[in-house]
Amino acid sequence: MPLLFSNPQRTPPPRRCRRQPRPALALIPLLLLACLFSAPTPSRAQSRPQPTTVEREIMGGEVHTFRLLLNAGQFVRAVFDQRGADIVLTLVGPDGEELTRVDSPVGEWGPEPLFFEAGKGGYYTIQVRTRREWAAPGRYEFSMTAQTPTPRDLSRFPAERAFAEATRLLSGGGPEGLERGVEKYEQALALFRSLGDYRGEITTLVTIASVRQALGEGAQALLYYEDALALLRTTNDTAEEARAESAVALVYFSLGDRERALNDFRQALALFRAAGDSRTAAYTLDNVGHVFDSRGEERQALDSYQQALRLLRAVGDKRGEAVTLNDMGLVYDALGEKAKARQFFKESLSVFEEQGDCREIGPALSNLAADALESGDRQKALEYLNHALAVQYTAGDREGEAKTLNNLGFVYHSAGDDRRAFESFHRALALSRETGNRKGEGDTLSNMMFAWRSAGKSAPAIFYGKQAVTAYQEVRATIPPLDKEAQKSFLRPREAAYHTLADMLIEQGRLPEAQQVVGFLKDEEYFQFVRRDGGASHAGAATLTPEEAAAGKRYEEIADQIATRGRRRAELLQKTTRTPDDDKQLALLDTELAAAGQAFQNFLDQLSTELGNTRQAARVEQVRESQGLMEDLRELGSGAVAIYTLVGEEKYRVILVTPDVQVAREYSISAADLNKKVAAFREALQNPSSDPRPLAQELYRVVVGPIAKDLEQAHAETLMWSLDGALRYVPVAALYDGEHYMVERYRDVVFTPASMARLKDEPTGRWRALGFGVSKSHGDFAALPSVPEELRGIIQDAGAAGGTVSADGVPGVLPGRIALDEAFNVESFKAGLRERFPLVHVASHFQFEPGNETDSYLLLGDGTRLSLAQIKIAQNLFGGVDLLTLSACNTATGGAGGDGKEVEGFGVLAQRQGAKAVVASLWPVADASTRLLMEEFYRIRNSQDGMLKAEALRQAQLELLRGGTGPSAGVPPGKGQGASANTARRGLSVESIAQPGGKVSYAHPYFWAPFILIGNWR
Repeated sequence: MPLLFSNPQRTPPPRRCRRQPRPALALIPLLLLACLFSAPTPSRAQSRPQPTTVEREIMGGEVHTFRLLLNAGQFVRAVFDQRGADIVLTLVGPDGEELTRVDSPVGEWGPEPLFFEAGKGGYYTIQVRTRREWAAPGRYEFSMTAQTPTPRDLSRFPAERAFAEATRLLSGGGPEGLERGVEKYEQALALFRSLGDYRGEITTLVTIASVRQALGEGAQALLYYEDALALLRTTNDTAEEARAESAVALVYFSLGDRERALNDFRQALALFRAAGDSRTAAYTLDNVGHVFDSRGEERQALDSYQQALRLLRAVGDKRGEAVTLNDMGLVYDALGEKAKARQFFKESLSVFEEQGDCREIGPALSNLAADALESGDRQKALEYLNHALAVQYTAGDREGEAKTLNNLGFVYHSAGDDRRAFESFHRALALSRETGNRKGEGDTLSNMMFAWRSAGKSAPAIFYGKQAVTAYQEVRATIPPLDKEAQKSFLRPREAAYHTLADMLIEQGRLPEAQQVVGFLKDEEYFQFVRRDGGASHAGAATLTPEEAAAGKRYEEIADQIATRGRRRAELLQKTTRTPDDDKQLALLDTELAAAGQAFQNFLDQLSTELGNTRQAARVEQVRESQGLMEDLRELGSGAVAIYTLVGEEKYRVILVTPDVQVAREYSISAADLNKKVAAFREALQNPSSDPRPLAQELYRVVVGPIAKDLEQAHAETLMWSLDGALRYVPVAALYDGEHYMVERYRDVVFTPASMARLKDEPTGRWRALGFGVSKSHGDFAALPSVPEELRGIIQDAGAAGGTVSADGVPGVLPGRIALDEAFNVESFKAGLRERFPLVHVASHFQFEPGNETDSYLLLGDGTRLSLAQIKIAQNLFGGVDLLTLSACNTATGGAGGDGKEVEGFGVLAQRQGAKAVVASLWPVADASTRLLMEEFYRIRNSQDGMLKAEALRQAQLELLRGGTGPSAGVPPGKGQGASANTARRGLSVESIAQPGGKVSYAHPYFWAPFILIGNWR
């Protein structure tokens, strides 16, 4: 494997090179030989021809050819049992035409069966090659029979044809092909069973199990393997039974059950020994060693490896010997016994060199380089790596070259030679893209992120970090989700890249982007309530700002040119015979690849310069005119004060403006540390099972603490916040002073420059409401079953489908009109807004993409989308609207672009389009609790003339916080009630969502805190 920076600290110190794992024997499934005639049943042993069996070793770039002279009508049954080599079979007819290609999705271990009937007489050719040009050596066993069909054969043809069709479908790939292929195997299985053909049944069972295992369906695979084992135990075929036991062991290991894996490997080992198969017994001992090593039992692992080594030497398996020596070196290295580790690495290298195994010499040299680097001998490490590079270049191992260049980049960087480091990284990237190795590409991109970060260049570091995470996500998507061991082994050494990228984004206050990256690391969390977010899973690419997207597009274009030429070169190299034109093409491709590689390096140099000049300029609030606001505050009344926050590099500053004075305070904390506190607080807020109060109190001390006494002295009741940087993602109402949340003491509202002109406007006395909602699912967006009740609980619409009252028989609070699902489209939305309803309520999904106005959009009821970019260019879209309520997720959120410009959230943008006030949300909200909050908000606001919007929202939030049964009307701000306050009035149902049937409150801020009021709060 290539080197990785895996230290999670801010600026990771140089680490030793990561050891290269053994490439072919690591925890392999020693699968049952899927041959229909490897051991004929006694009833037809005399009439059945014995199969021809051949065992061969193959490596990348080689093509093995088997020629068969057949008569027309002869039927061939050929099964290639892969034993560490992922092979592809090609059948060529007498006239040179390719008849079929077989490549089952079972990886390097398992059957590749080929059944066909000769349509005409002549020579047929079966070509065998590795799936990847640079594949390490592996073995396969080939068993074949060819004969004129007997009546018994004819009865088997339907089953065998179904089997062959299944294999063809699987070779085609794609989800549909896999599903149909498995269905065909099931048909073949049923037919073999109806014929009483145990060998056919066993073969099909093992093949289905192999496919299920490859798909990550371990539990299903075990069922098929166990059925196959039950049949095998009746045939006394010890070797085949042993392979099936070994396959079962691997499944248990992939499921994380190491104890069961160890037991099954031991059973397989006893059977291999009984069958006299010393080579496979050695491989099984190697597997036992790996299980012990994974459990941290290094001494037992060494004992198993030592036993395997003796057997491998006895049977003359030099490659197996070298790999096992390398494994022992890895264990001694982990134990800290460096001298012994070095001894075994050198012995392994010696055997590989003796065998001329160039593809293994490189990793062996890399391990020695790692040892030298850790010992402080950087020069020796460079010698080993340059030697490896020369060997790999000579062997044409371009994937190996890429890994070694990545390692060289790391060593040069650790020596402070960044010029050579980036030169090596750039060459590694080009080769990784050429060979289609996304994992290797991701590792090099990750190293470049760390290197740029240590150089103090955050912009290119973030760009390459995002490219690395995107590559890793693509690789993770190809790993079966239920193969826990494979998922963990891939992600474990790469977690630091995710965390470091997230840290850099947090330091710059780019919280939505950071949250997405951290989310990729988490297991999918399923809540039993519906969230009004985009419904996207953690799979996918890291979101890019427009500047990063433009750079990424250029990166992909140039890299893809390299990849296209690389694939064509690989195709030509894999040809059994090449024409003079093919050789000319190869020479031309080599020249073009060299030129493209140089162009790629030049582009990366230019890109880093461009990104390095980009500054993520922090927003600096203009407060010089704040004295002019003092008189406005006096006229607003209701204890209104304005609070301006400024997040500096080393200090947080806060300016309090009252009708009488201006006060400036500060708190010593860096922007990076403050942003981290904000990120941690938001994470706690969005986990309903957490206690957010400790983090809420920490942030309160920073944000509010410096002016807490000033607020008391000013008798403040309504706090108008102008928030800076990452503080824009904080629901101030959820900050905690040690006894109360802010919502219990103050009305907290947000104002922006877009709010200023309409802050003092008097609201319409009695509202008419226009409601839009989405209740049905659309694509990845889940259905929102509470939306119809939410709208009917708010709005009385005599013409609305479903009646004019909610399910509990209570009429809507306000008169108006409802447009639900298909009735909610772009035309109806714009037409309704032209009628200038004072209140517009939208209950739907909102998809927010940080830094991208085009891809951030509101989902409409007919499944179409209204993007922020479309809203931005509209003319006074929300003119005449007193209050626009966006009962969706992330509608208050904005994100910084690459040049520091703000991509405004829906809430701020709506104000610029004429809305006097907006209620929007800071994170994905729960469907059911949102309905309750909104109904209560409007009921309270409509309960008495002159009720402030800010006060109505505060009281509705308090209802959820306290789990009460009535509003907190008449409780003035600053006189917060405790949890035991009187709650005897009519109020909210708090039926449990997390545990259906139970009773809980929505007291956690997750449910009530995301909604903020922006703009005119009167």
